[in-house]
Formats: sequence, C-alpha cells, structure tokens
Amino acid sequence: MFSILDLVFVAFVAVVYGGAYVFLYSTQSKREPRLPPTVIPYLDPPIGIAKEKVNYLVNLRMKYKLPIFTLRMPFQRLYVVNAAELIRIIQAKTNLGTFVPNLLDFGLLFSGVNKETQEFLRSAAATQGNSFTVSVHKFLAQGPTLQVATRTAVDRLAASVRNSFGLPRINQVGLLEIIRHDLMRALTGAIYGPENPYDDPEVEASWQAFVPGITHLLYSVPRLTARKALRARSRIHIAFTKYFETGGHHQAFAMIPEIFEWNRRSGISLPEAAKLEMATSLAMLSSGAITAFWLLFHICSNPEVLEQCRAELAELVSTKTESTADAQVKVVDLSLLKKKCPTMIAMLNETLRYHSTLINIKKVDHNTTLAGQYLLKKDAIIMIPGTAVHHDPEIWGPSATTFDHRRLATSEGQKKLQSTLSFRPFGAGSTMCPGRHFSTNVMLSLVAIVLLQFDIKPAEGRWVMPTKWKADLWNAMPKPDADIPVRINPRESVQAVHWKFVWGDNAGQDADAKQED
Repeated sequence: MFSILDLVFVAFVAVVYGGAYVFLYSTQSKREPRLPPTVIPYLDPPIGIAKEKVNYLVNLRMKYKLPIFTLRMPFQRLYVVNAAELIRIIQAKTNLGTFVPNLLDFGLLFSGVNKETQEFLRSAAATQGNSFTVSVHKFLAQGPTLQVATRTAVDRLAASVRNSFGLPRINQVGLLEIIRHDLMRALTGAIYGPENPYDDPEVEASWQAFVPGITHLLYSVPRLTARKALRARSRIHIAFTKYFETGGHHQAFAMIPEIFEWNRRSGISLPEAAKLEMATSLAMLSSGAITAFWLLFHICSNPEVLEQCRAELAELVSTKTESTADAQVKVVDLSLLKKKCPTMIAMLNETLRYHSTLINIKKVDHNTTLAGQYLLKKDAIIMIPGTAVHHDPEIWGPSATTFDHRRLATSEGQKKLQSTLSFRPFGAGSTMCPGRHFSTNVMLSLVAIVLLQFDIKPAEGRWVMPTKWKADLWNAMPKPDADIPVRINPRESVQAVHWKFVWGDNAGQDADAKQED
C-alpha cells in the first residue's frame, strides 16, 4: 500500500518533471538546431558527459546524424556543430565578432585567481587581447626564439632520457609515466629556466595530483569533490610565488618575464601573477606526454614502421662523426626531423587525427542565424568536436575510424592536413594553439632519442591498445585508462655508440605547413 506521503512525493516529482519538460520545449525556438530526444530535461547532457565524456557527443552525432544540434543544460545552451560547411561559416573572418573564443574563462577557473583579478583580465582581454596568447604567439610561433626554446628542451631531454630510460631495471615501468616525467622537465625547464619550480620533485608531484581535479573545478563543487587537487594547487602557487620573489624569472625564457611584468604593471599582485602560471603550465603539459605516449605505442607496436622510422632517423646523423677512445660518437641533428623523417611525421599526424578529442569552444555574442537556417541565441556556447571532423567518412573515407598513417602519404592526404575543416588537433583560426610548434618539436625529439637508443617491449608480451573511456573532456588528447607496462633495454646494435643530440639552425622547419582556416 502506498501512503499519502508516497503519493504526494510521486505527484511532486511528476509536476516538476512535467514542468521542466514543458519549459524546455516552450523556450526552444523552432528555428534553433534540433533538440535530440531527452529523458531527463536539462540533466541528460551533464549526466551523459559525466559518464561518456567526449564519446557522448560522438554517439549523439552517430545516432541522429545532425549537422548541428542543441543541448540544454541548467542555465546554458550548447550548440554542437558537426557539419564541415557550418564549421567553415563559424570560422570565417567575417564572423569573428559573432562567434568569439571562450578560453579565458577556462583558464581563470582552474588557476584559482581571485574575483578582482578575473574581472581585470576579462576587461583587458576585451580591449587588448589575452596577454598570454599574445606572448606565446610572439615567442613560440616560429623564428629564432622558438629555436632557442627547442634547443634548451632538447639539451635537457638528451640528458634525462639517457638517465631515465637507460636506468637498469629488474621490473617493468609504465610507458606514460616515464615519458611524462622526462617531457615535463624538458618543457618547463626550457621555459622557466634554471630556477624551474618543477625541478623540485614535490612540485612535480603536486602537478600530477592537481590535474585529475580539473574536471571537478569546472563542473562541481571543488571544496567538496577536489580537496586534494586544491591542496596541490596551493603548493604550486607557493612555489611560483617564491620563484618570482627570488627573481627566478629573470633567467627564464623571454616570454615569462614579459608576461610577469605586464601583469605587475597592470596592478596584479605578485601572488596573483604566480597563480596565472597554472595556465602556462597546463598549456605546456596537458597533451604533450599523452601524444608522445600514443605515438610511441603506434610506432613500437608496428615492426615495419619502427624499422622505417629508425632508418629515416639514421639520415639525421652528422657526417662529422666524432670518435673517442672507447666509443663512437654520433651527432644527431633533430632540427631536421620534420624535413627528413616522413614516416614519423605521418605517424604523428595520424596519431593526432585518430586520437585527438579537442573541442573548439566559442560563445555566441548576439542572436544570429547560421547559414540562413539555424537561430543561435546570444550567450549560448558553440562546441565543435574534433572527432566530428577527424572520424568523418566523407572526409577521410570508410576507414576514418581506424589508424592508418599511409592515408597521409598521398597528395590528397597531405592536402587535408592543410585545412582545419579536415584536420584540427590544435584548434582553428584565432584560437589555434600558438605553442604547437614548440610542443611538436620537443615531442618528436623525445621519440627520436628513445627510438635510436632503446628497445621497448610490452611486459605482457604483446602490444594492446588501452581504452580511453575515462579521458577528461577538457583535454585535447585522451589519456589512456591504464598505463602500458613495458621493459626497456639498450639497443644491442648501437651499444658501442655514444649519442650526441642537438637542435641545429635549420630555419623554416619549425613552422609546419600553414593550415587554411
């Protein structure tokens, strides 16, 4: 028997549910992109994203095959764009004032700056642009300063990889774990200089403890759900405050003191300026190690490709081979990688195409009609999932959802790499990642250094691609659900060789082919 309280509760739920359902459809214009069927009004999208991450958007695209659709969340409209023609219109320069980038809010949310700093930076960005993005473009887009940063990172890699990968081991080691450590030290060391806070193992560990909490900082109540991440962030804040107080930035890459001085001249306090380095750190560290992990996995798990990559890397060895009393010294100029190693570059680009889950985010500045058909309402968020493009059979053929680097060896494949309508792992237009050249230079260098010196075998005896179901929605590259245990040994055929890795002055190779917006 149901009690009166049970009946009252059921009636209350029915009224709330019915009211939410009516309100949802009564406030959805018939001119807006279609709403996929919903079971729980306003809550289906956050529940779906929490459970399926980026696959939620992929599954909706595959199920309903809509060029654009609407998701309604509490207090927010999302327009998810899948069709290439609509993406082209949104990216068009004539629409820059209508569909505006929305990355600053993301950076402010996880950096932990106070409300005063947030308000100032939003105001400054509206009139002067994002100072961080401007500086990264200035120093890392291409040219001599990019060469300097890359050379410093390669010097660090050459030393650290020799020690970490070459360390005698009885047991296996996690492939992602060892890559992440070496790449983190190289990237941050090149940018922050000899006083790099991340050279402190406790600060490095704090960063690893912070990253899993980013999702909670964005979508939940972090003081309840991400206390460990908040404590880790606080330790990083303290480390960077000390770094600036003691003048560590004066020995850093030129970008760091420029951003810091701009912040201070603008009235941002030193502790608040230190907090903003969380954004710089995330830009450097969010995807590089994961991309290198997937790249090494695909190369090492394919013996034919591994042999091709090593043969091409042998072409980078200087003809001025040096000799010592006990070993042959081979000088490898890694600045030639992008020119002389087509197989590795194809593997990198296919890794980016196949795995990238970057979602380009824009905000609708005012009510507008897209393609003369779809009403997009002011303050709604536009989401362009990279997978909608990268796994589209109409763009990449029937094998779009499989990994095959050979597709990029054709002239047609090369042409597709030049357009952000078919290849967008770094975003597109004004929000395209300005540090992509630095990141790919260092990633490729790490992989090259490892392949020339070491053999990597899976501890379980065969290579098995890990799943990615738990990957964070905010990250451009999906982290594997589990690391791959591997055994690392020096290559027998080159044990008598002493390797010297350098980054030469081969101008022009840093900037990859320009993509069309």
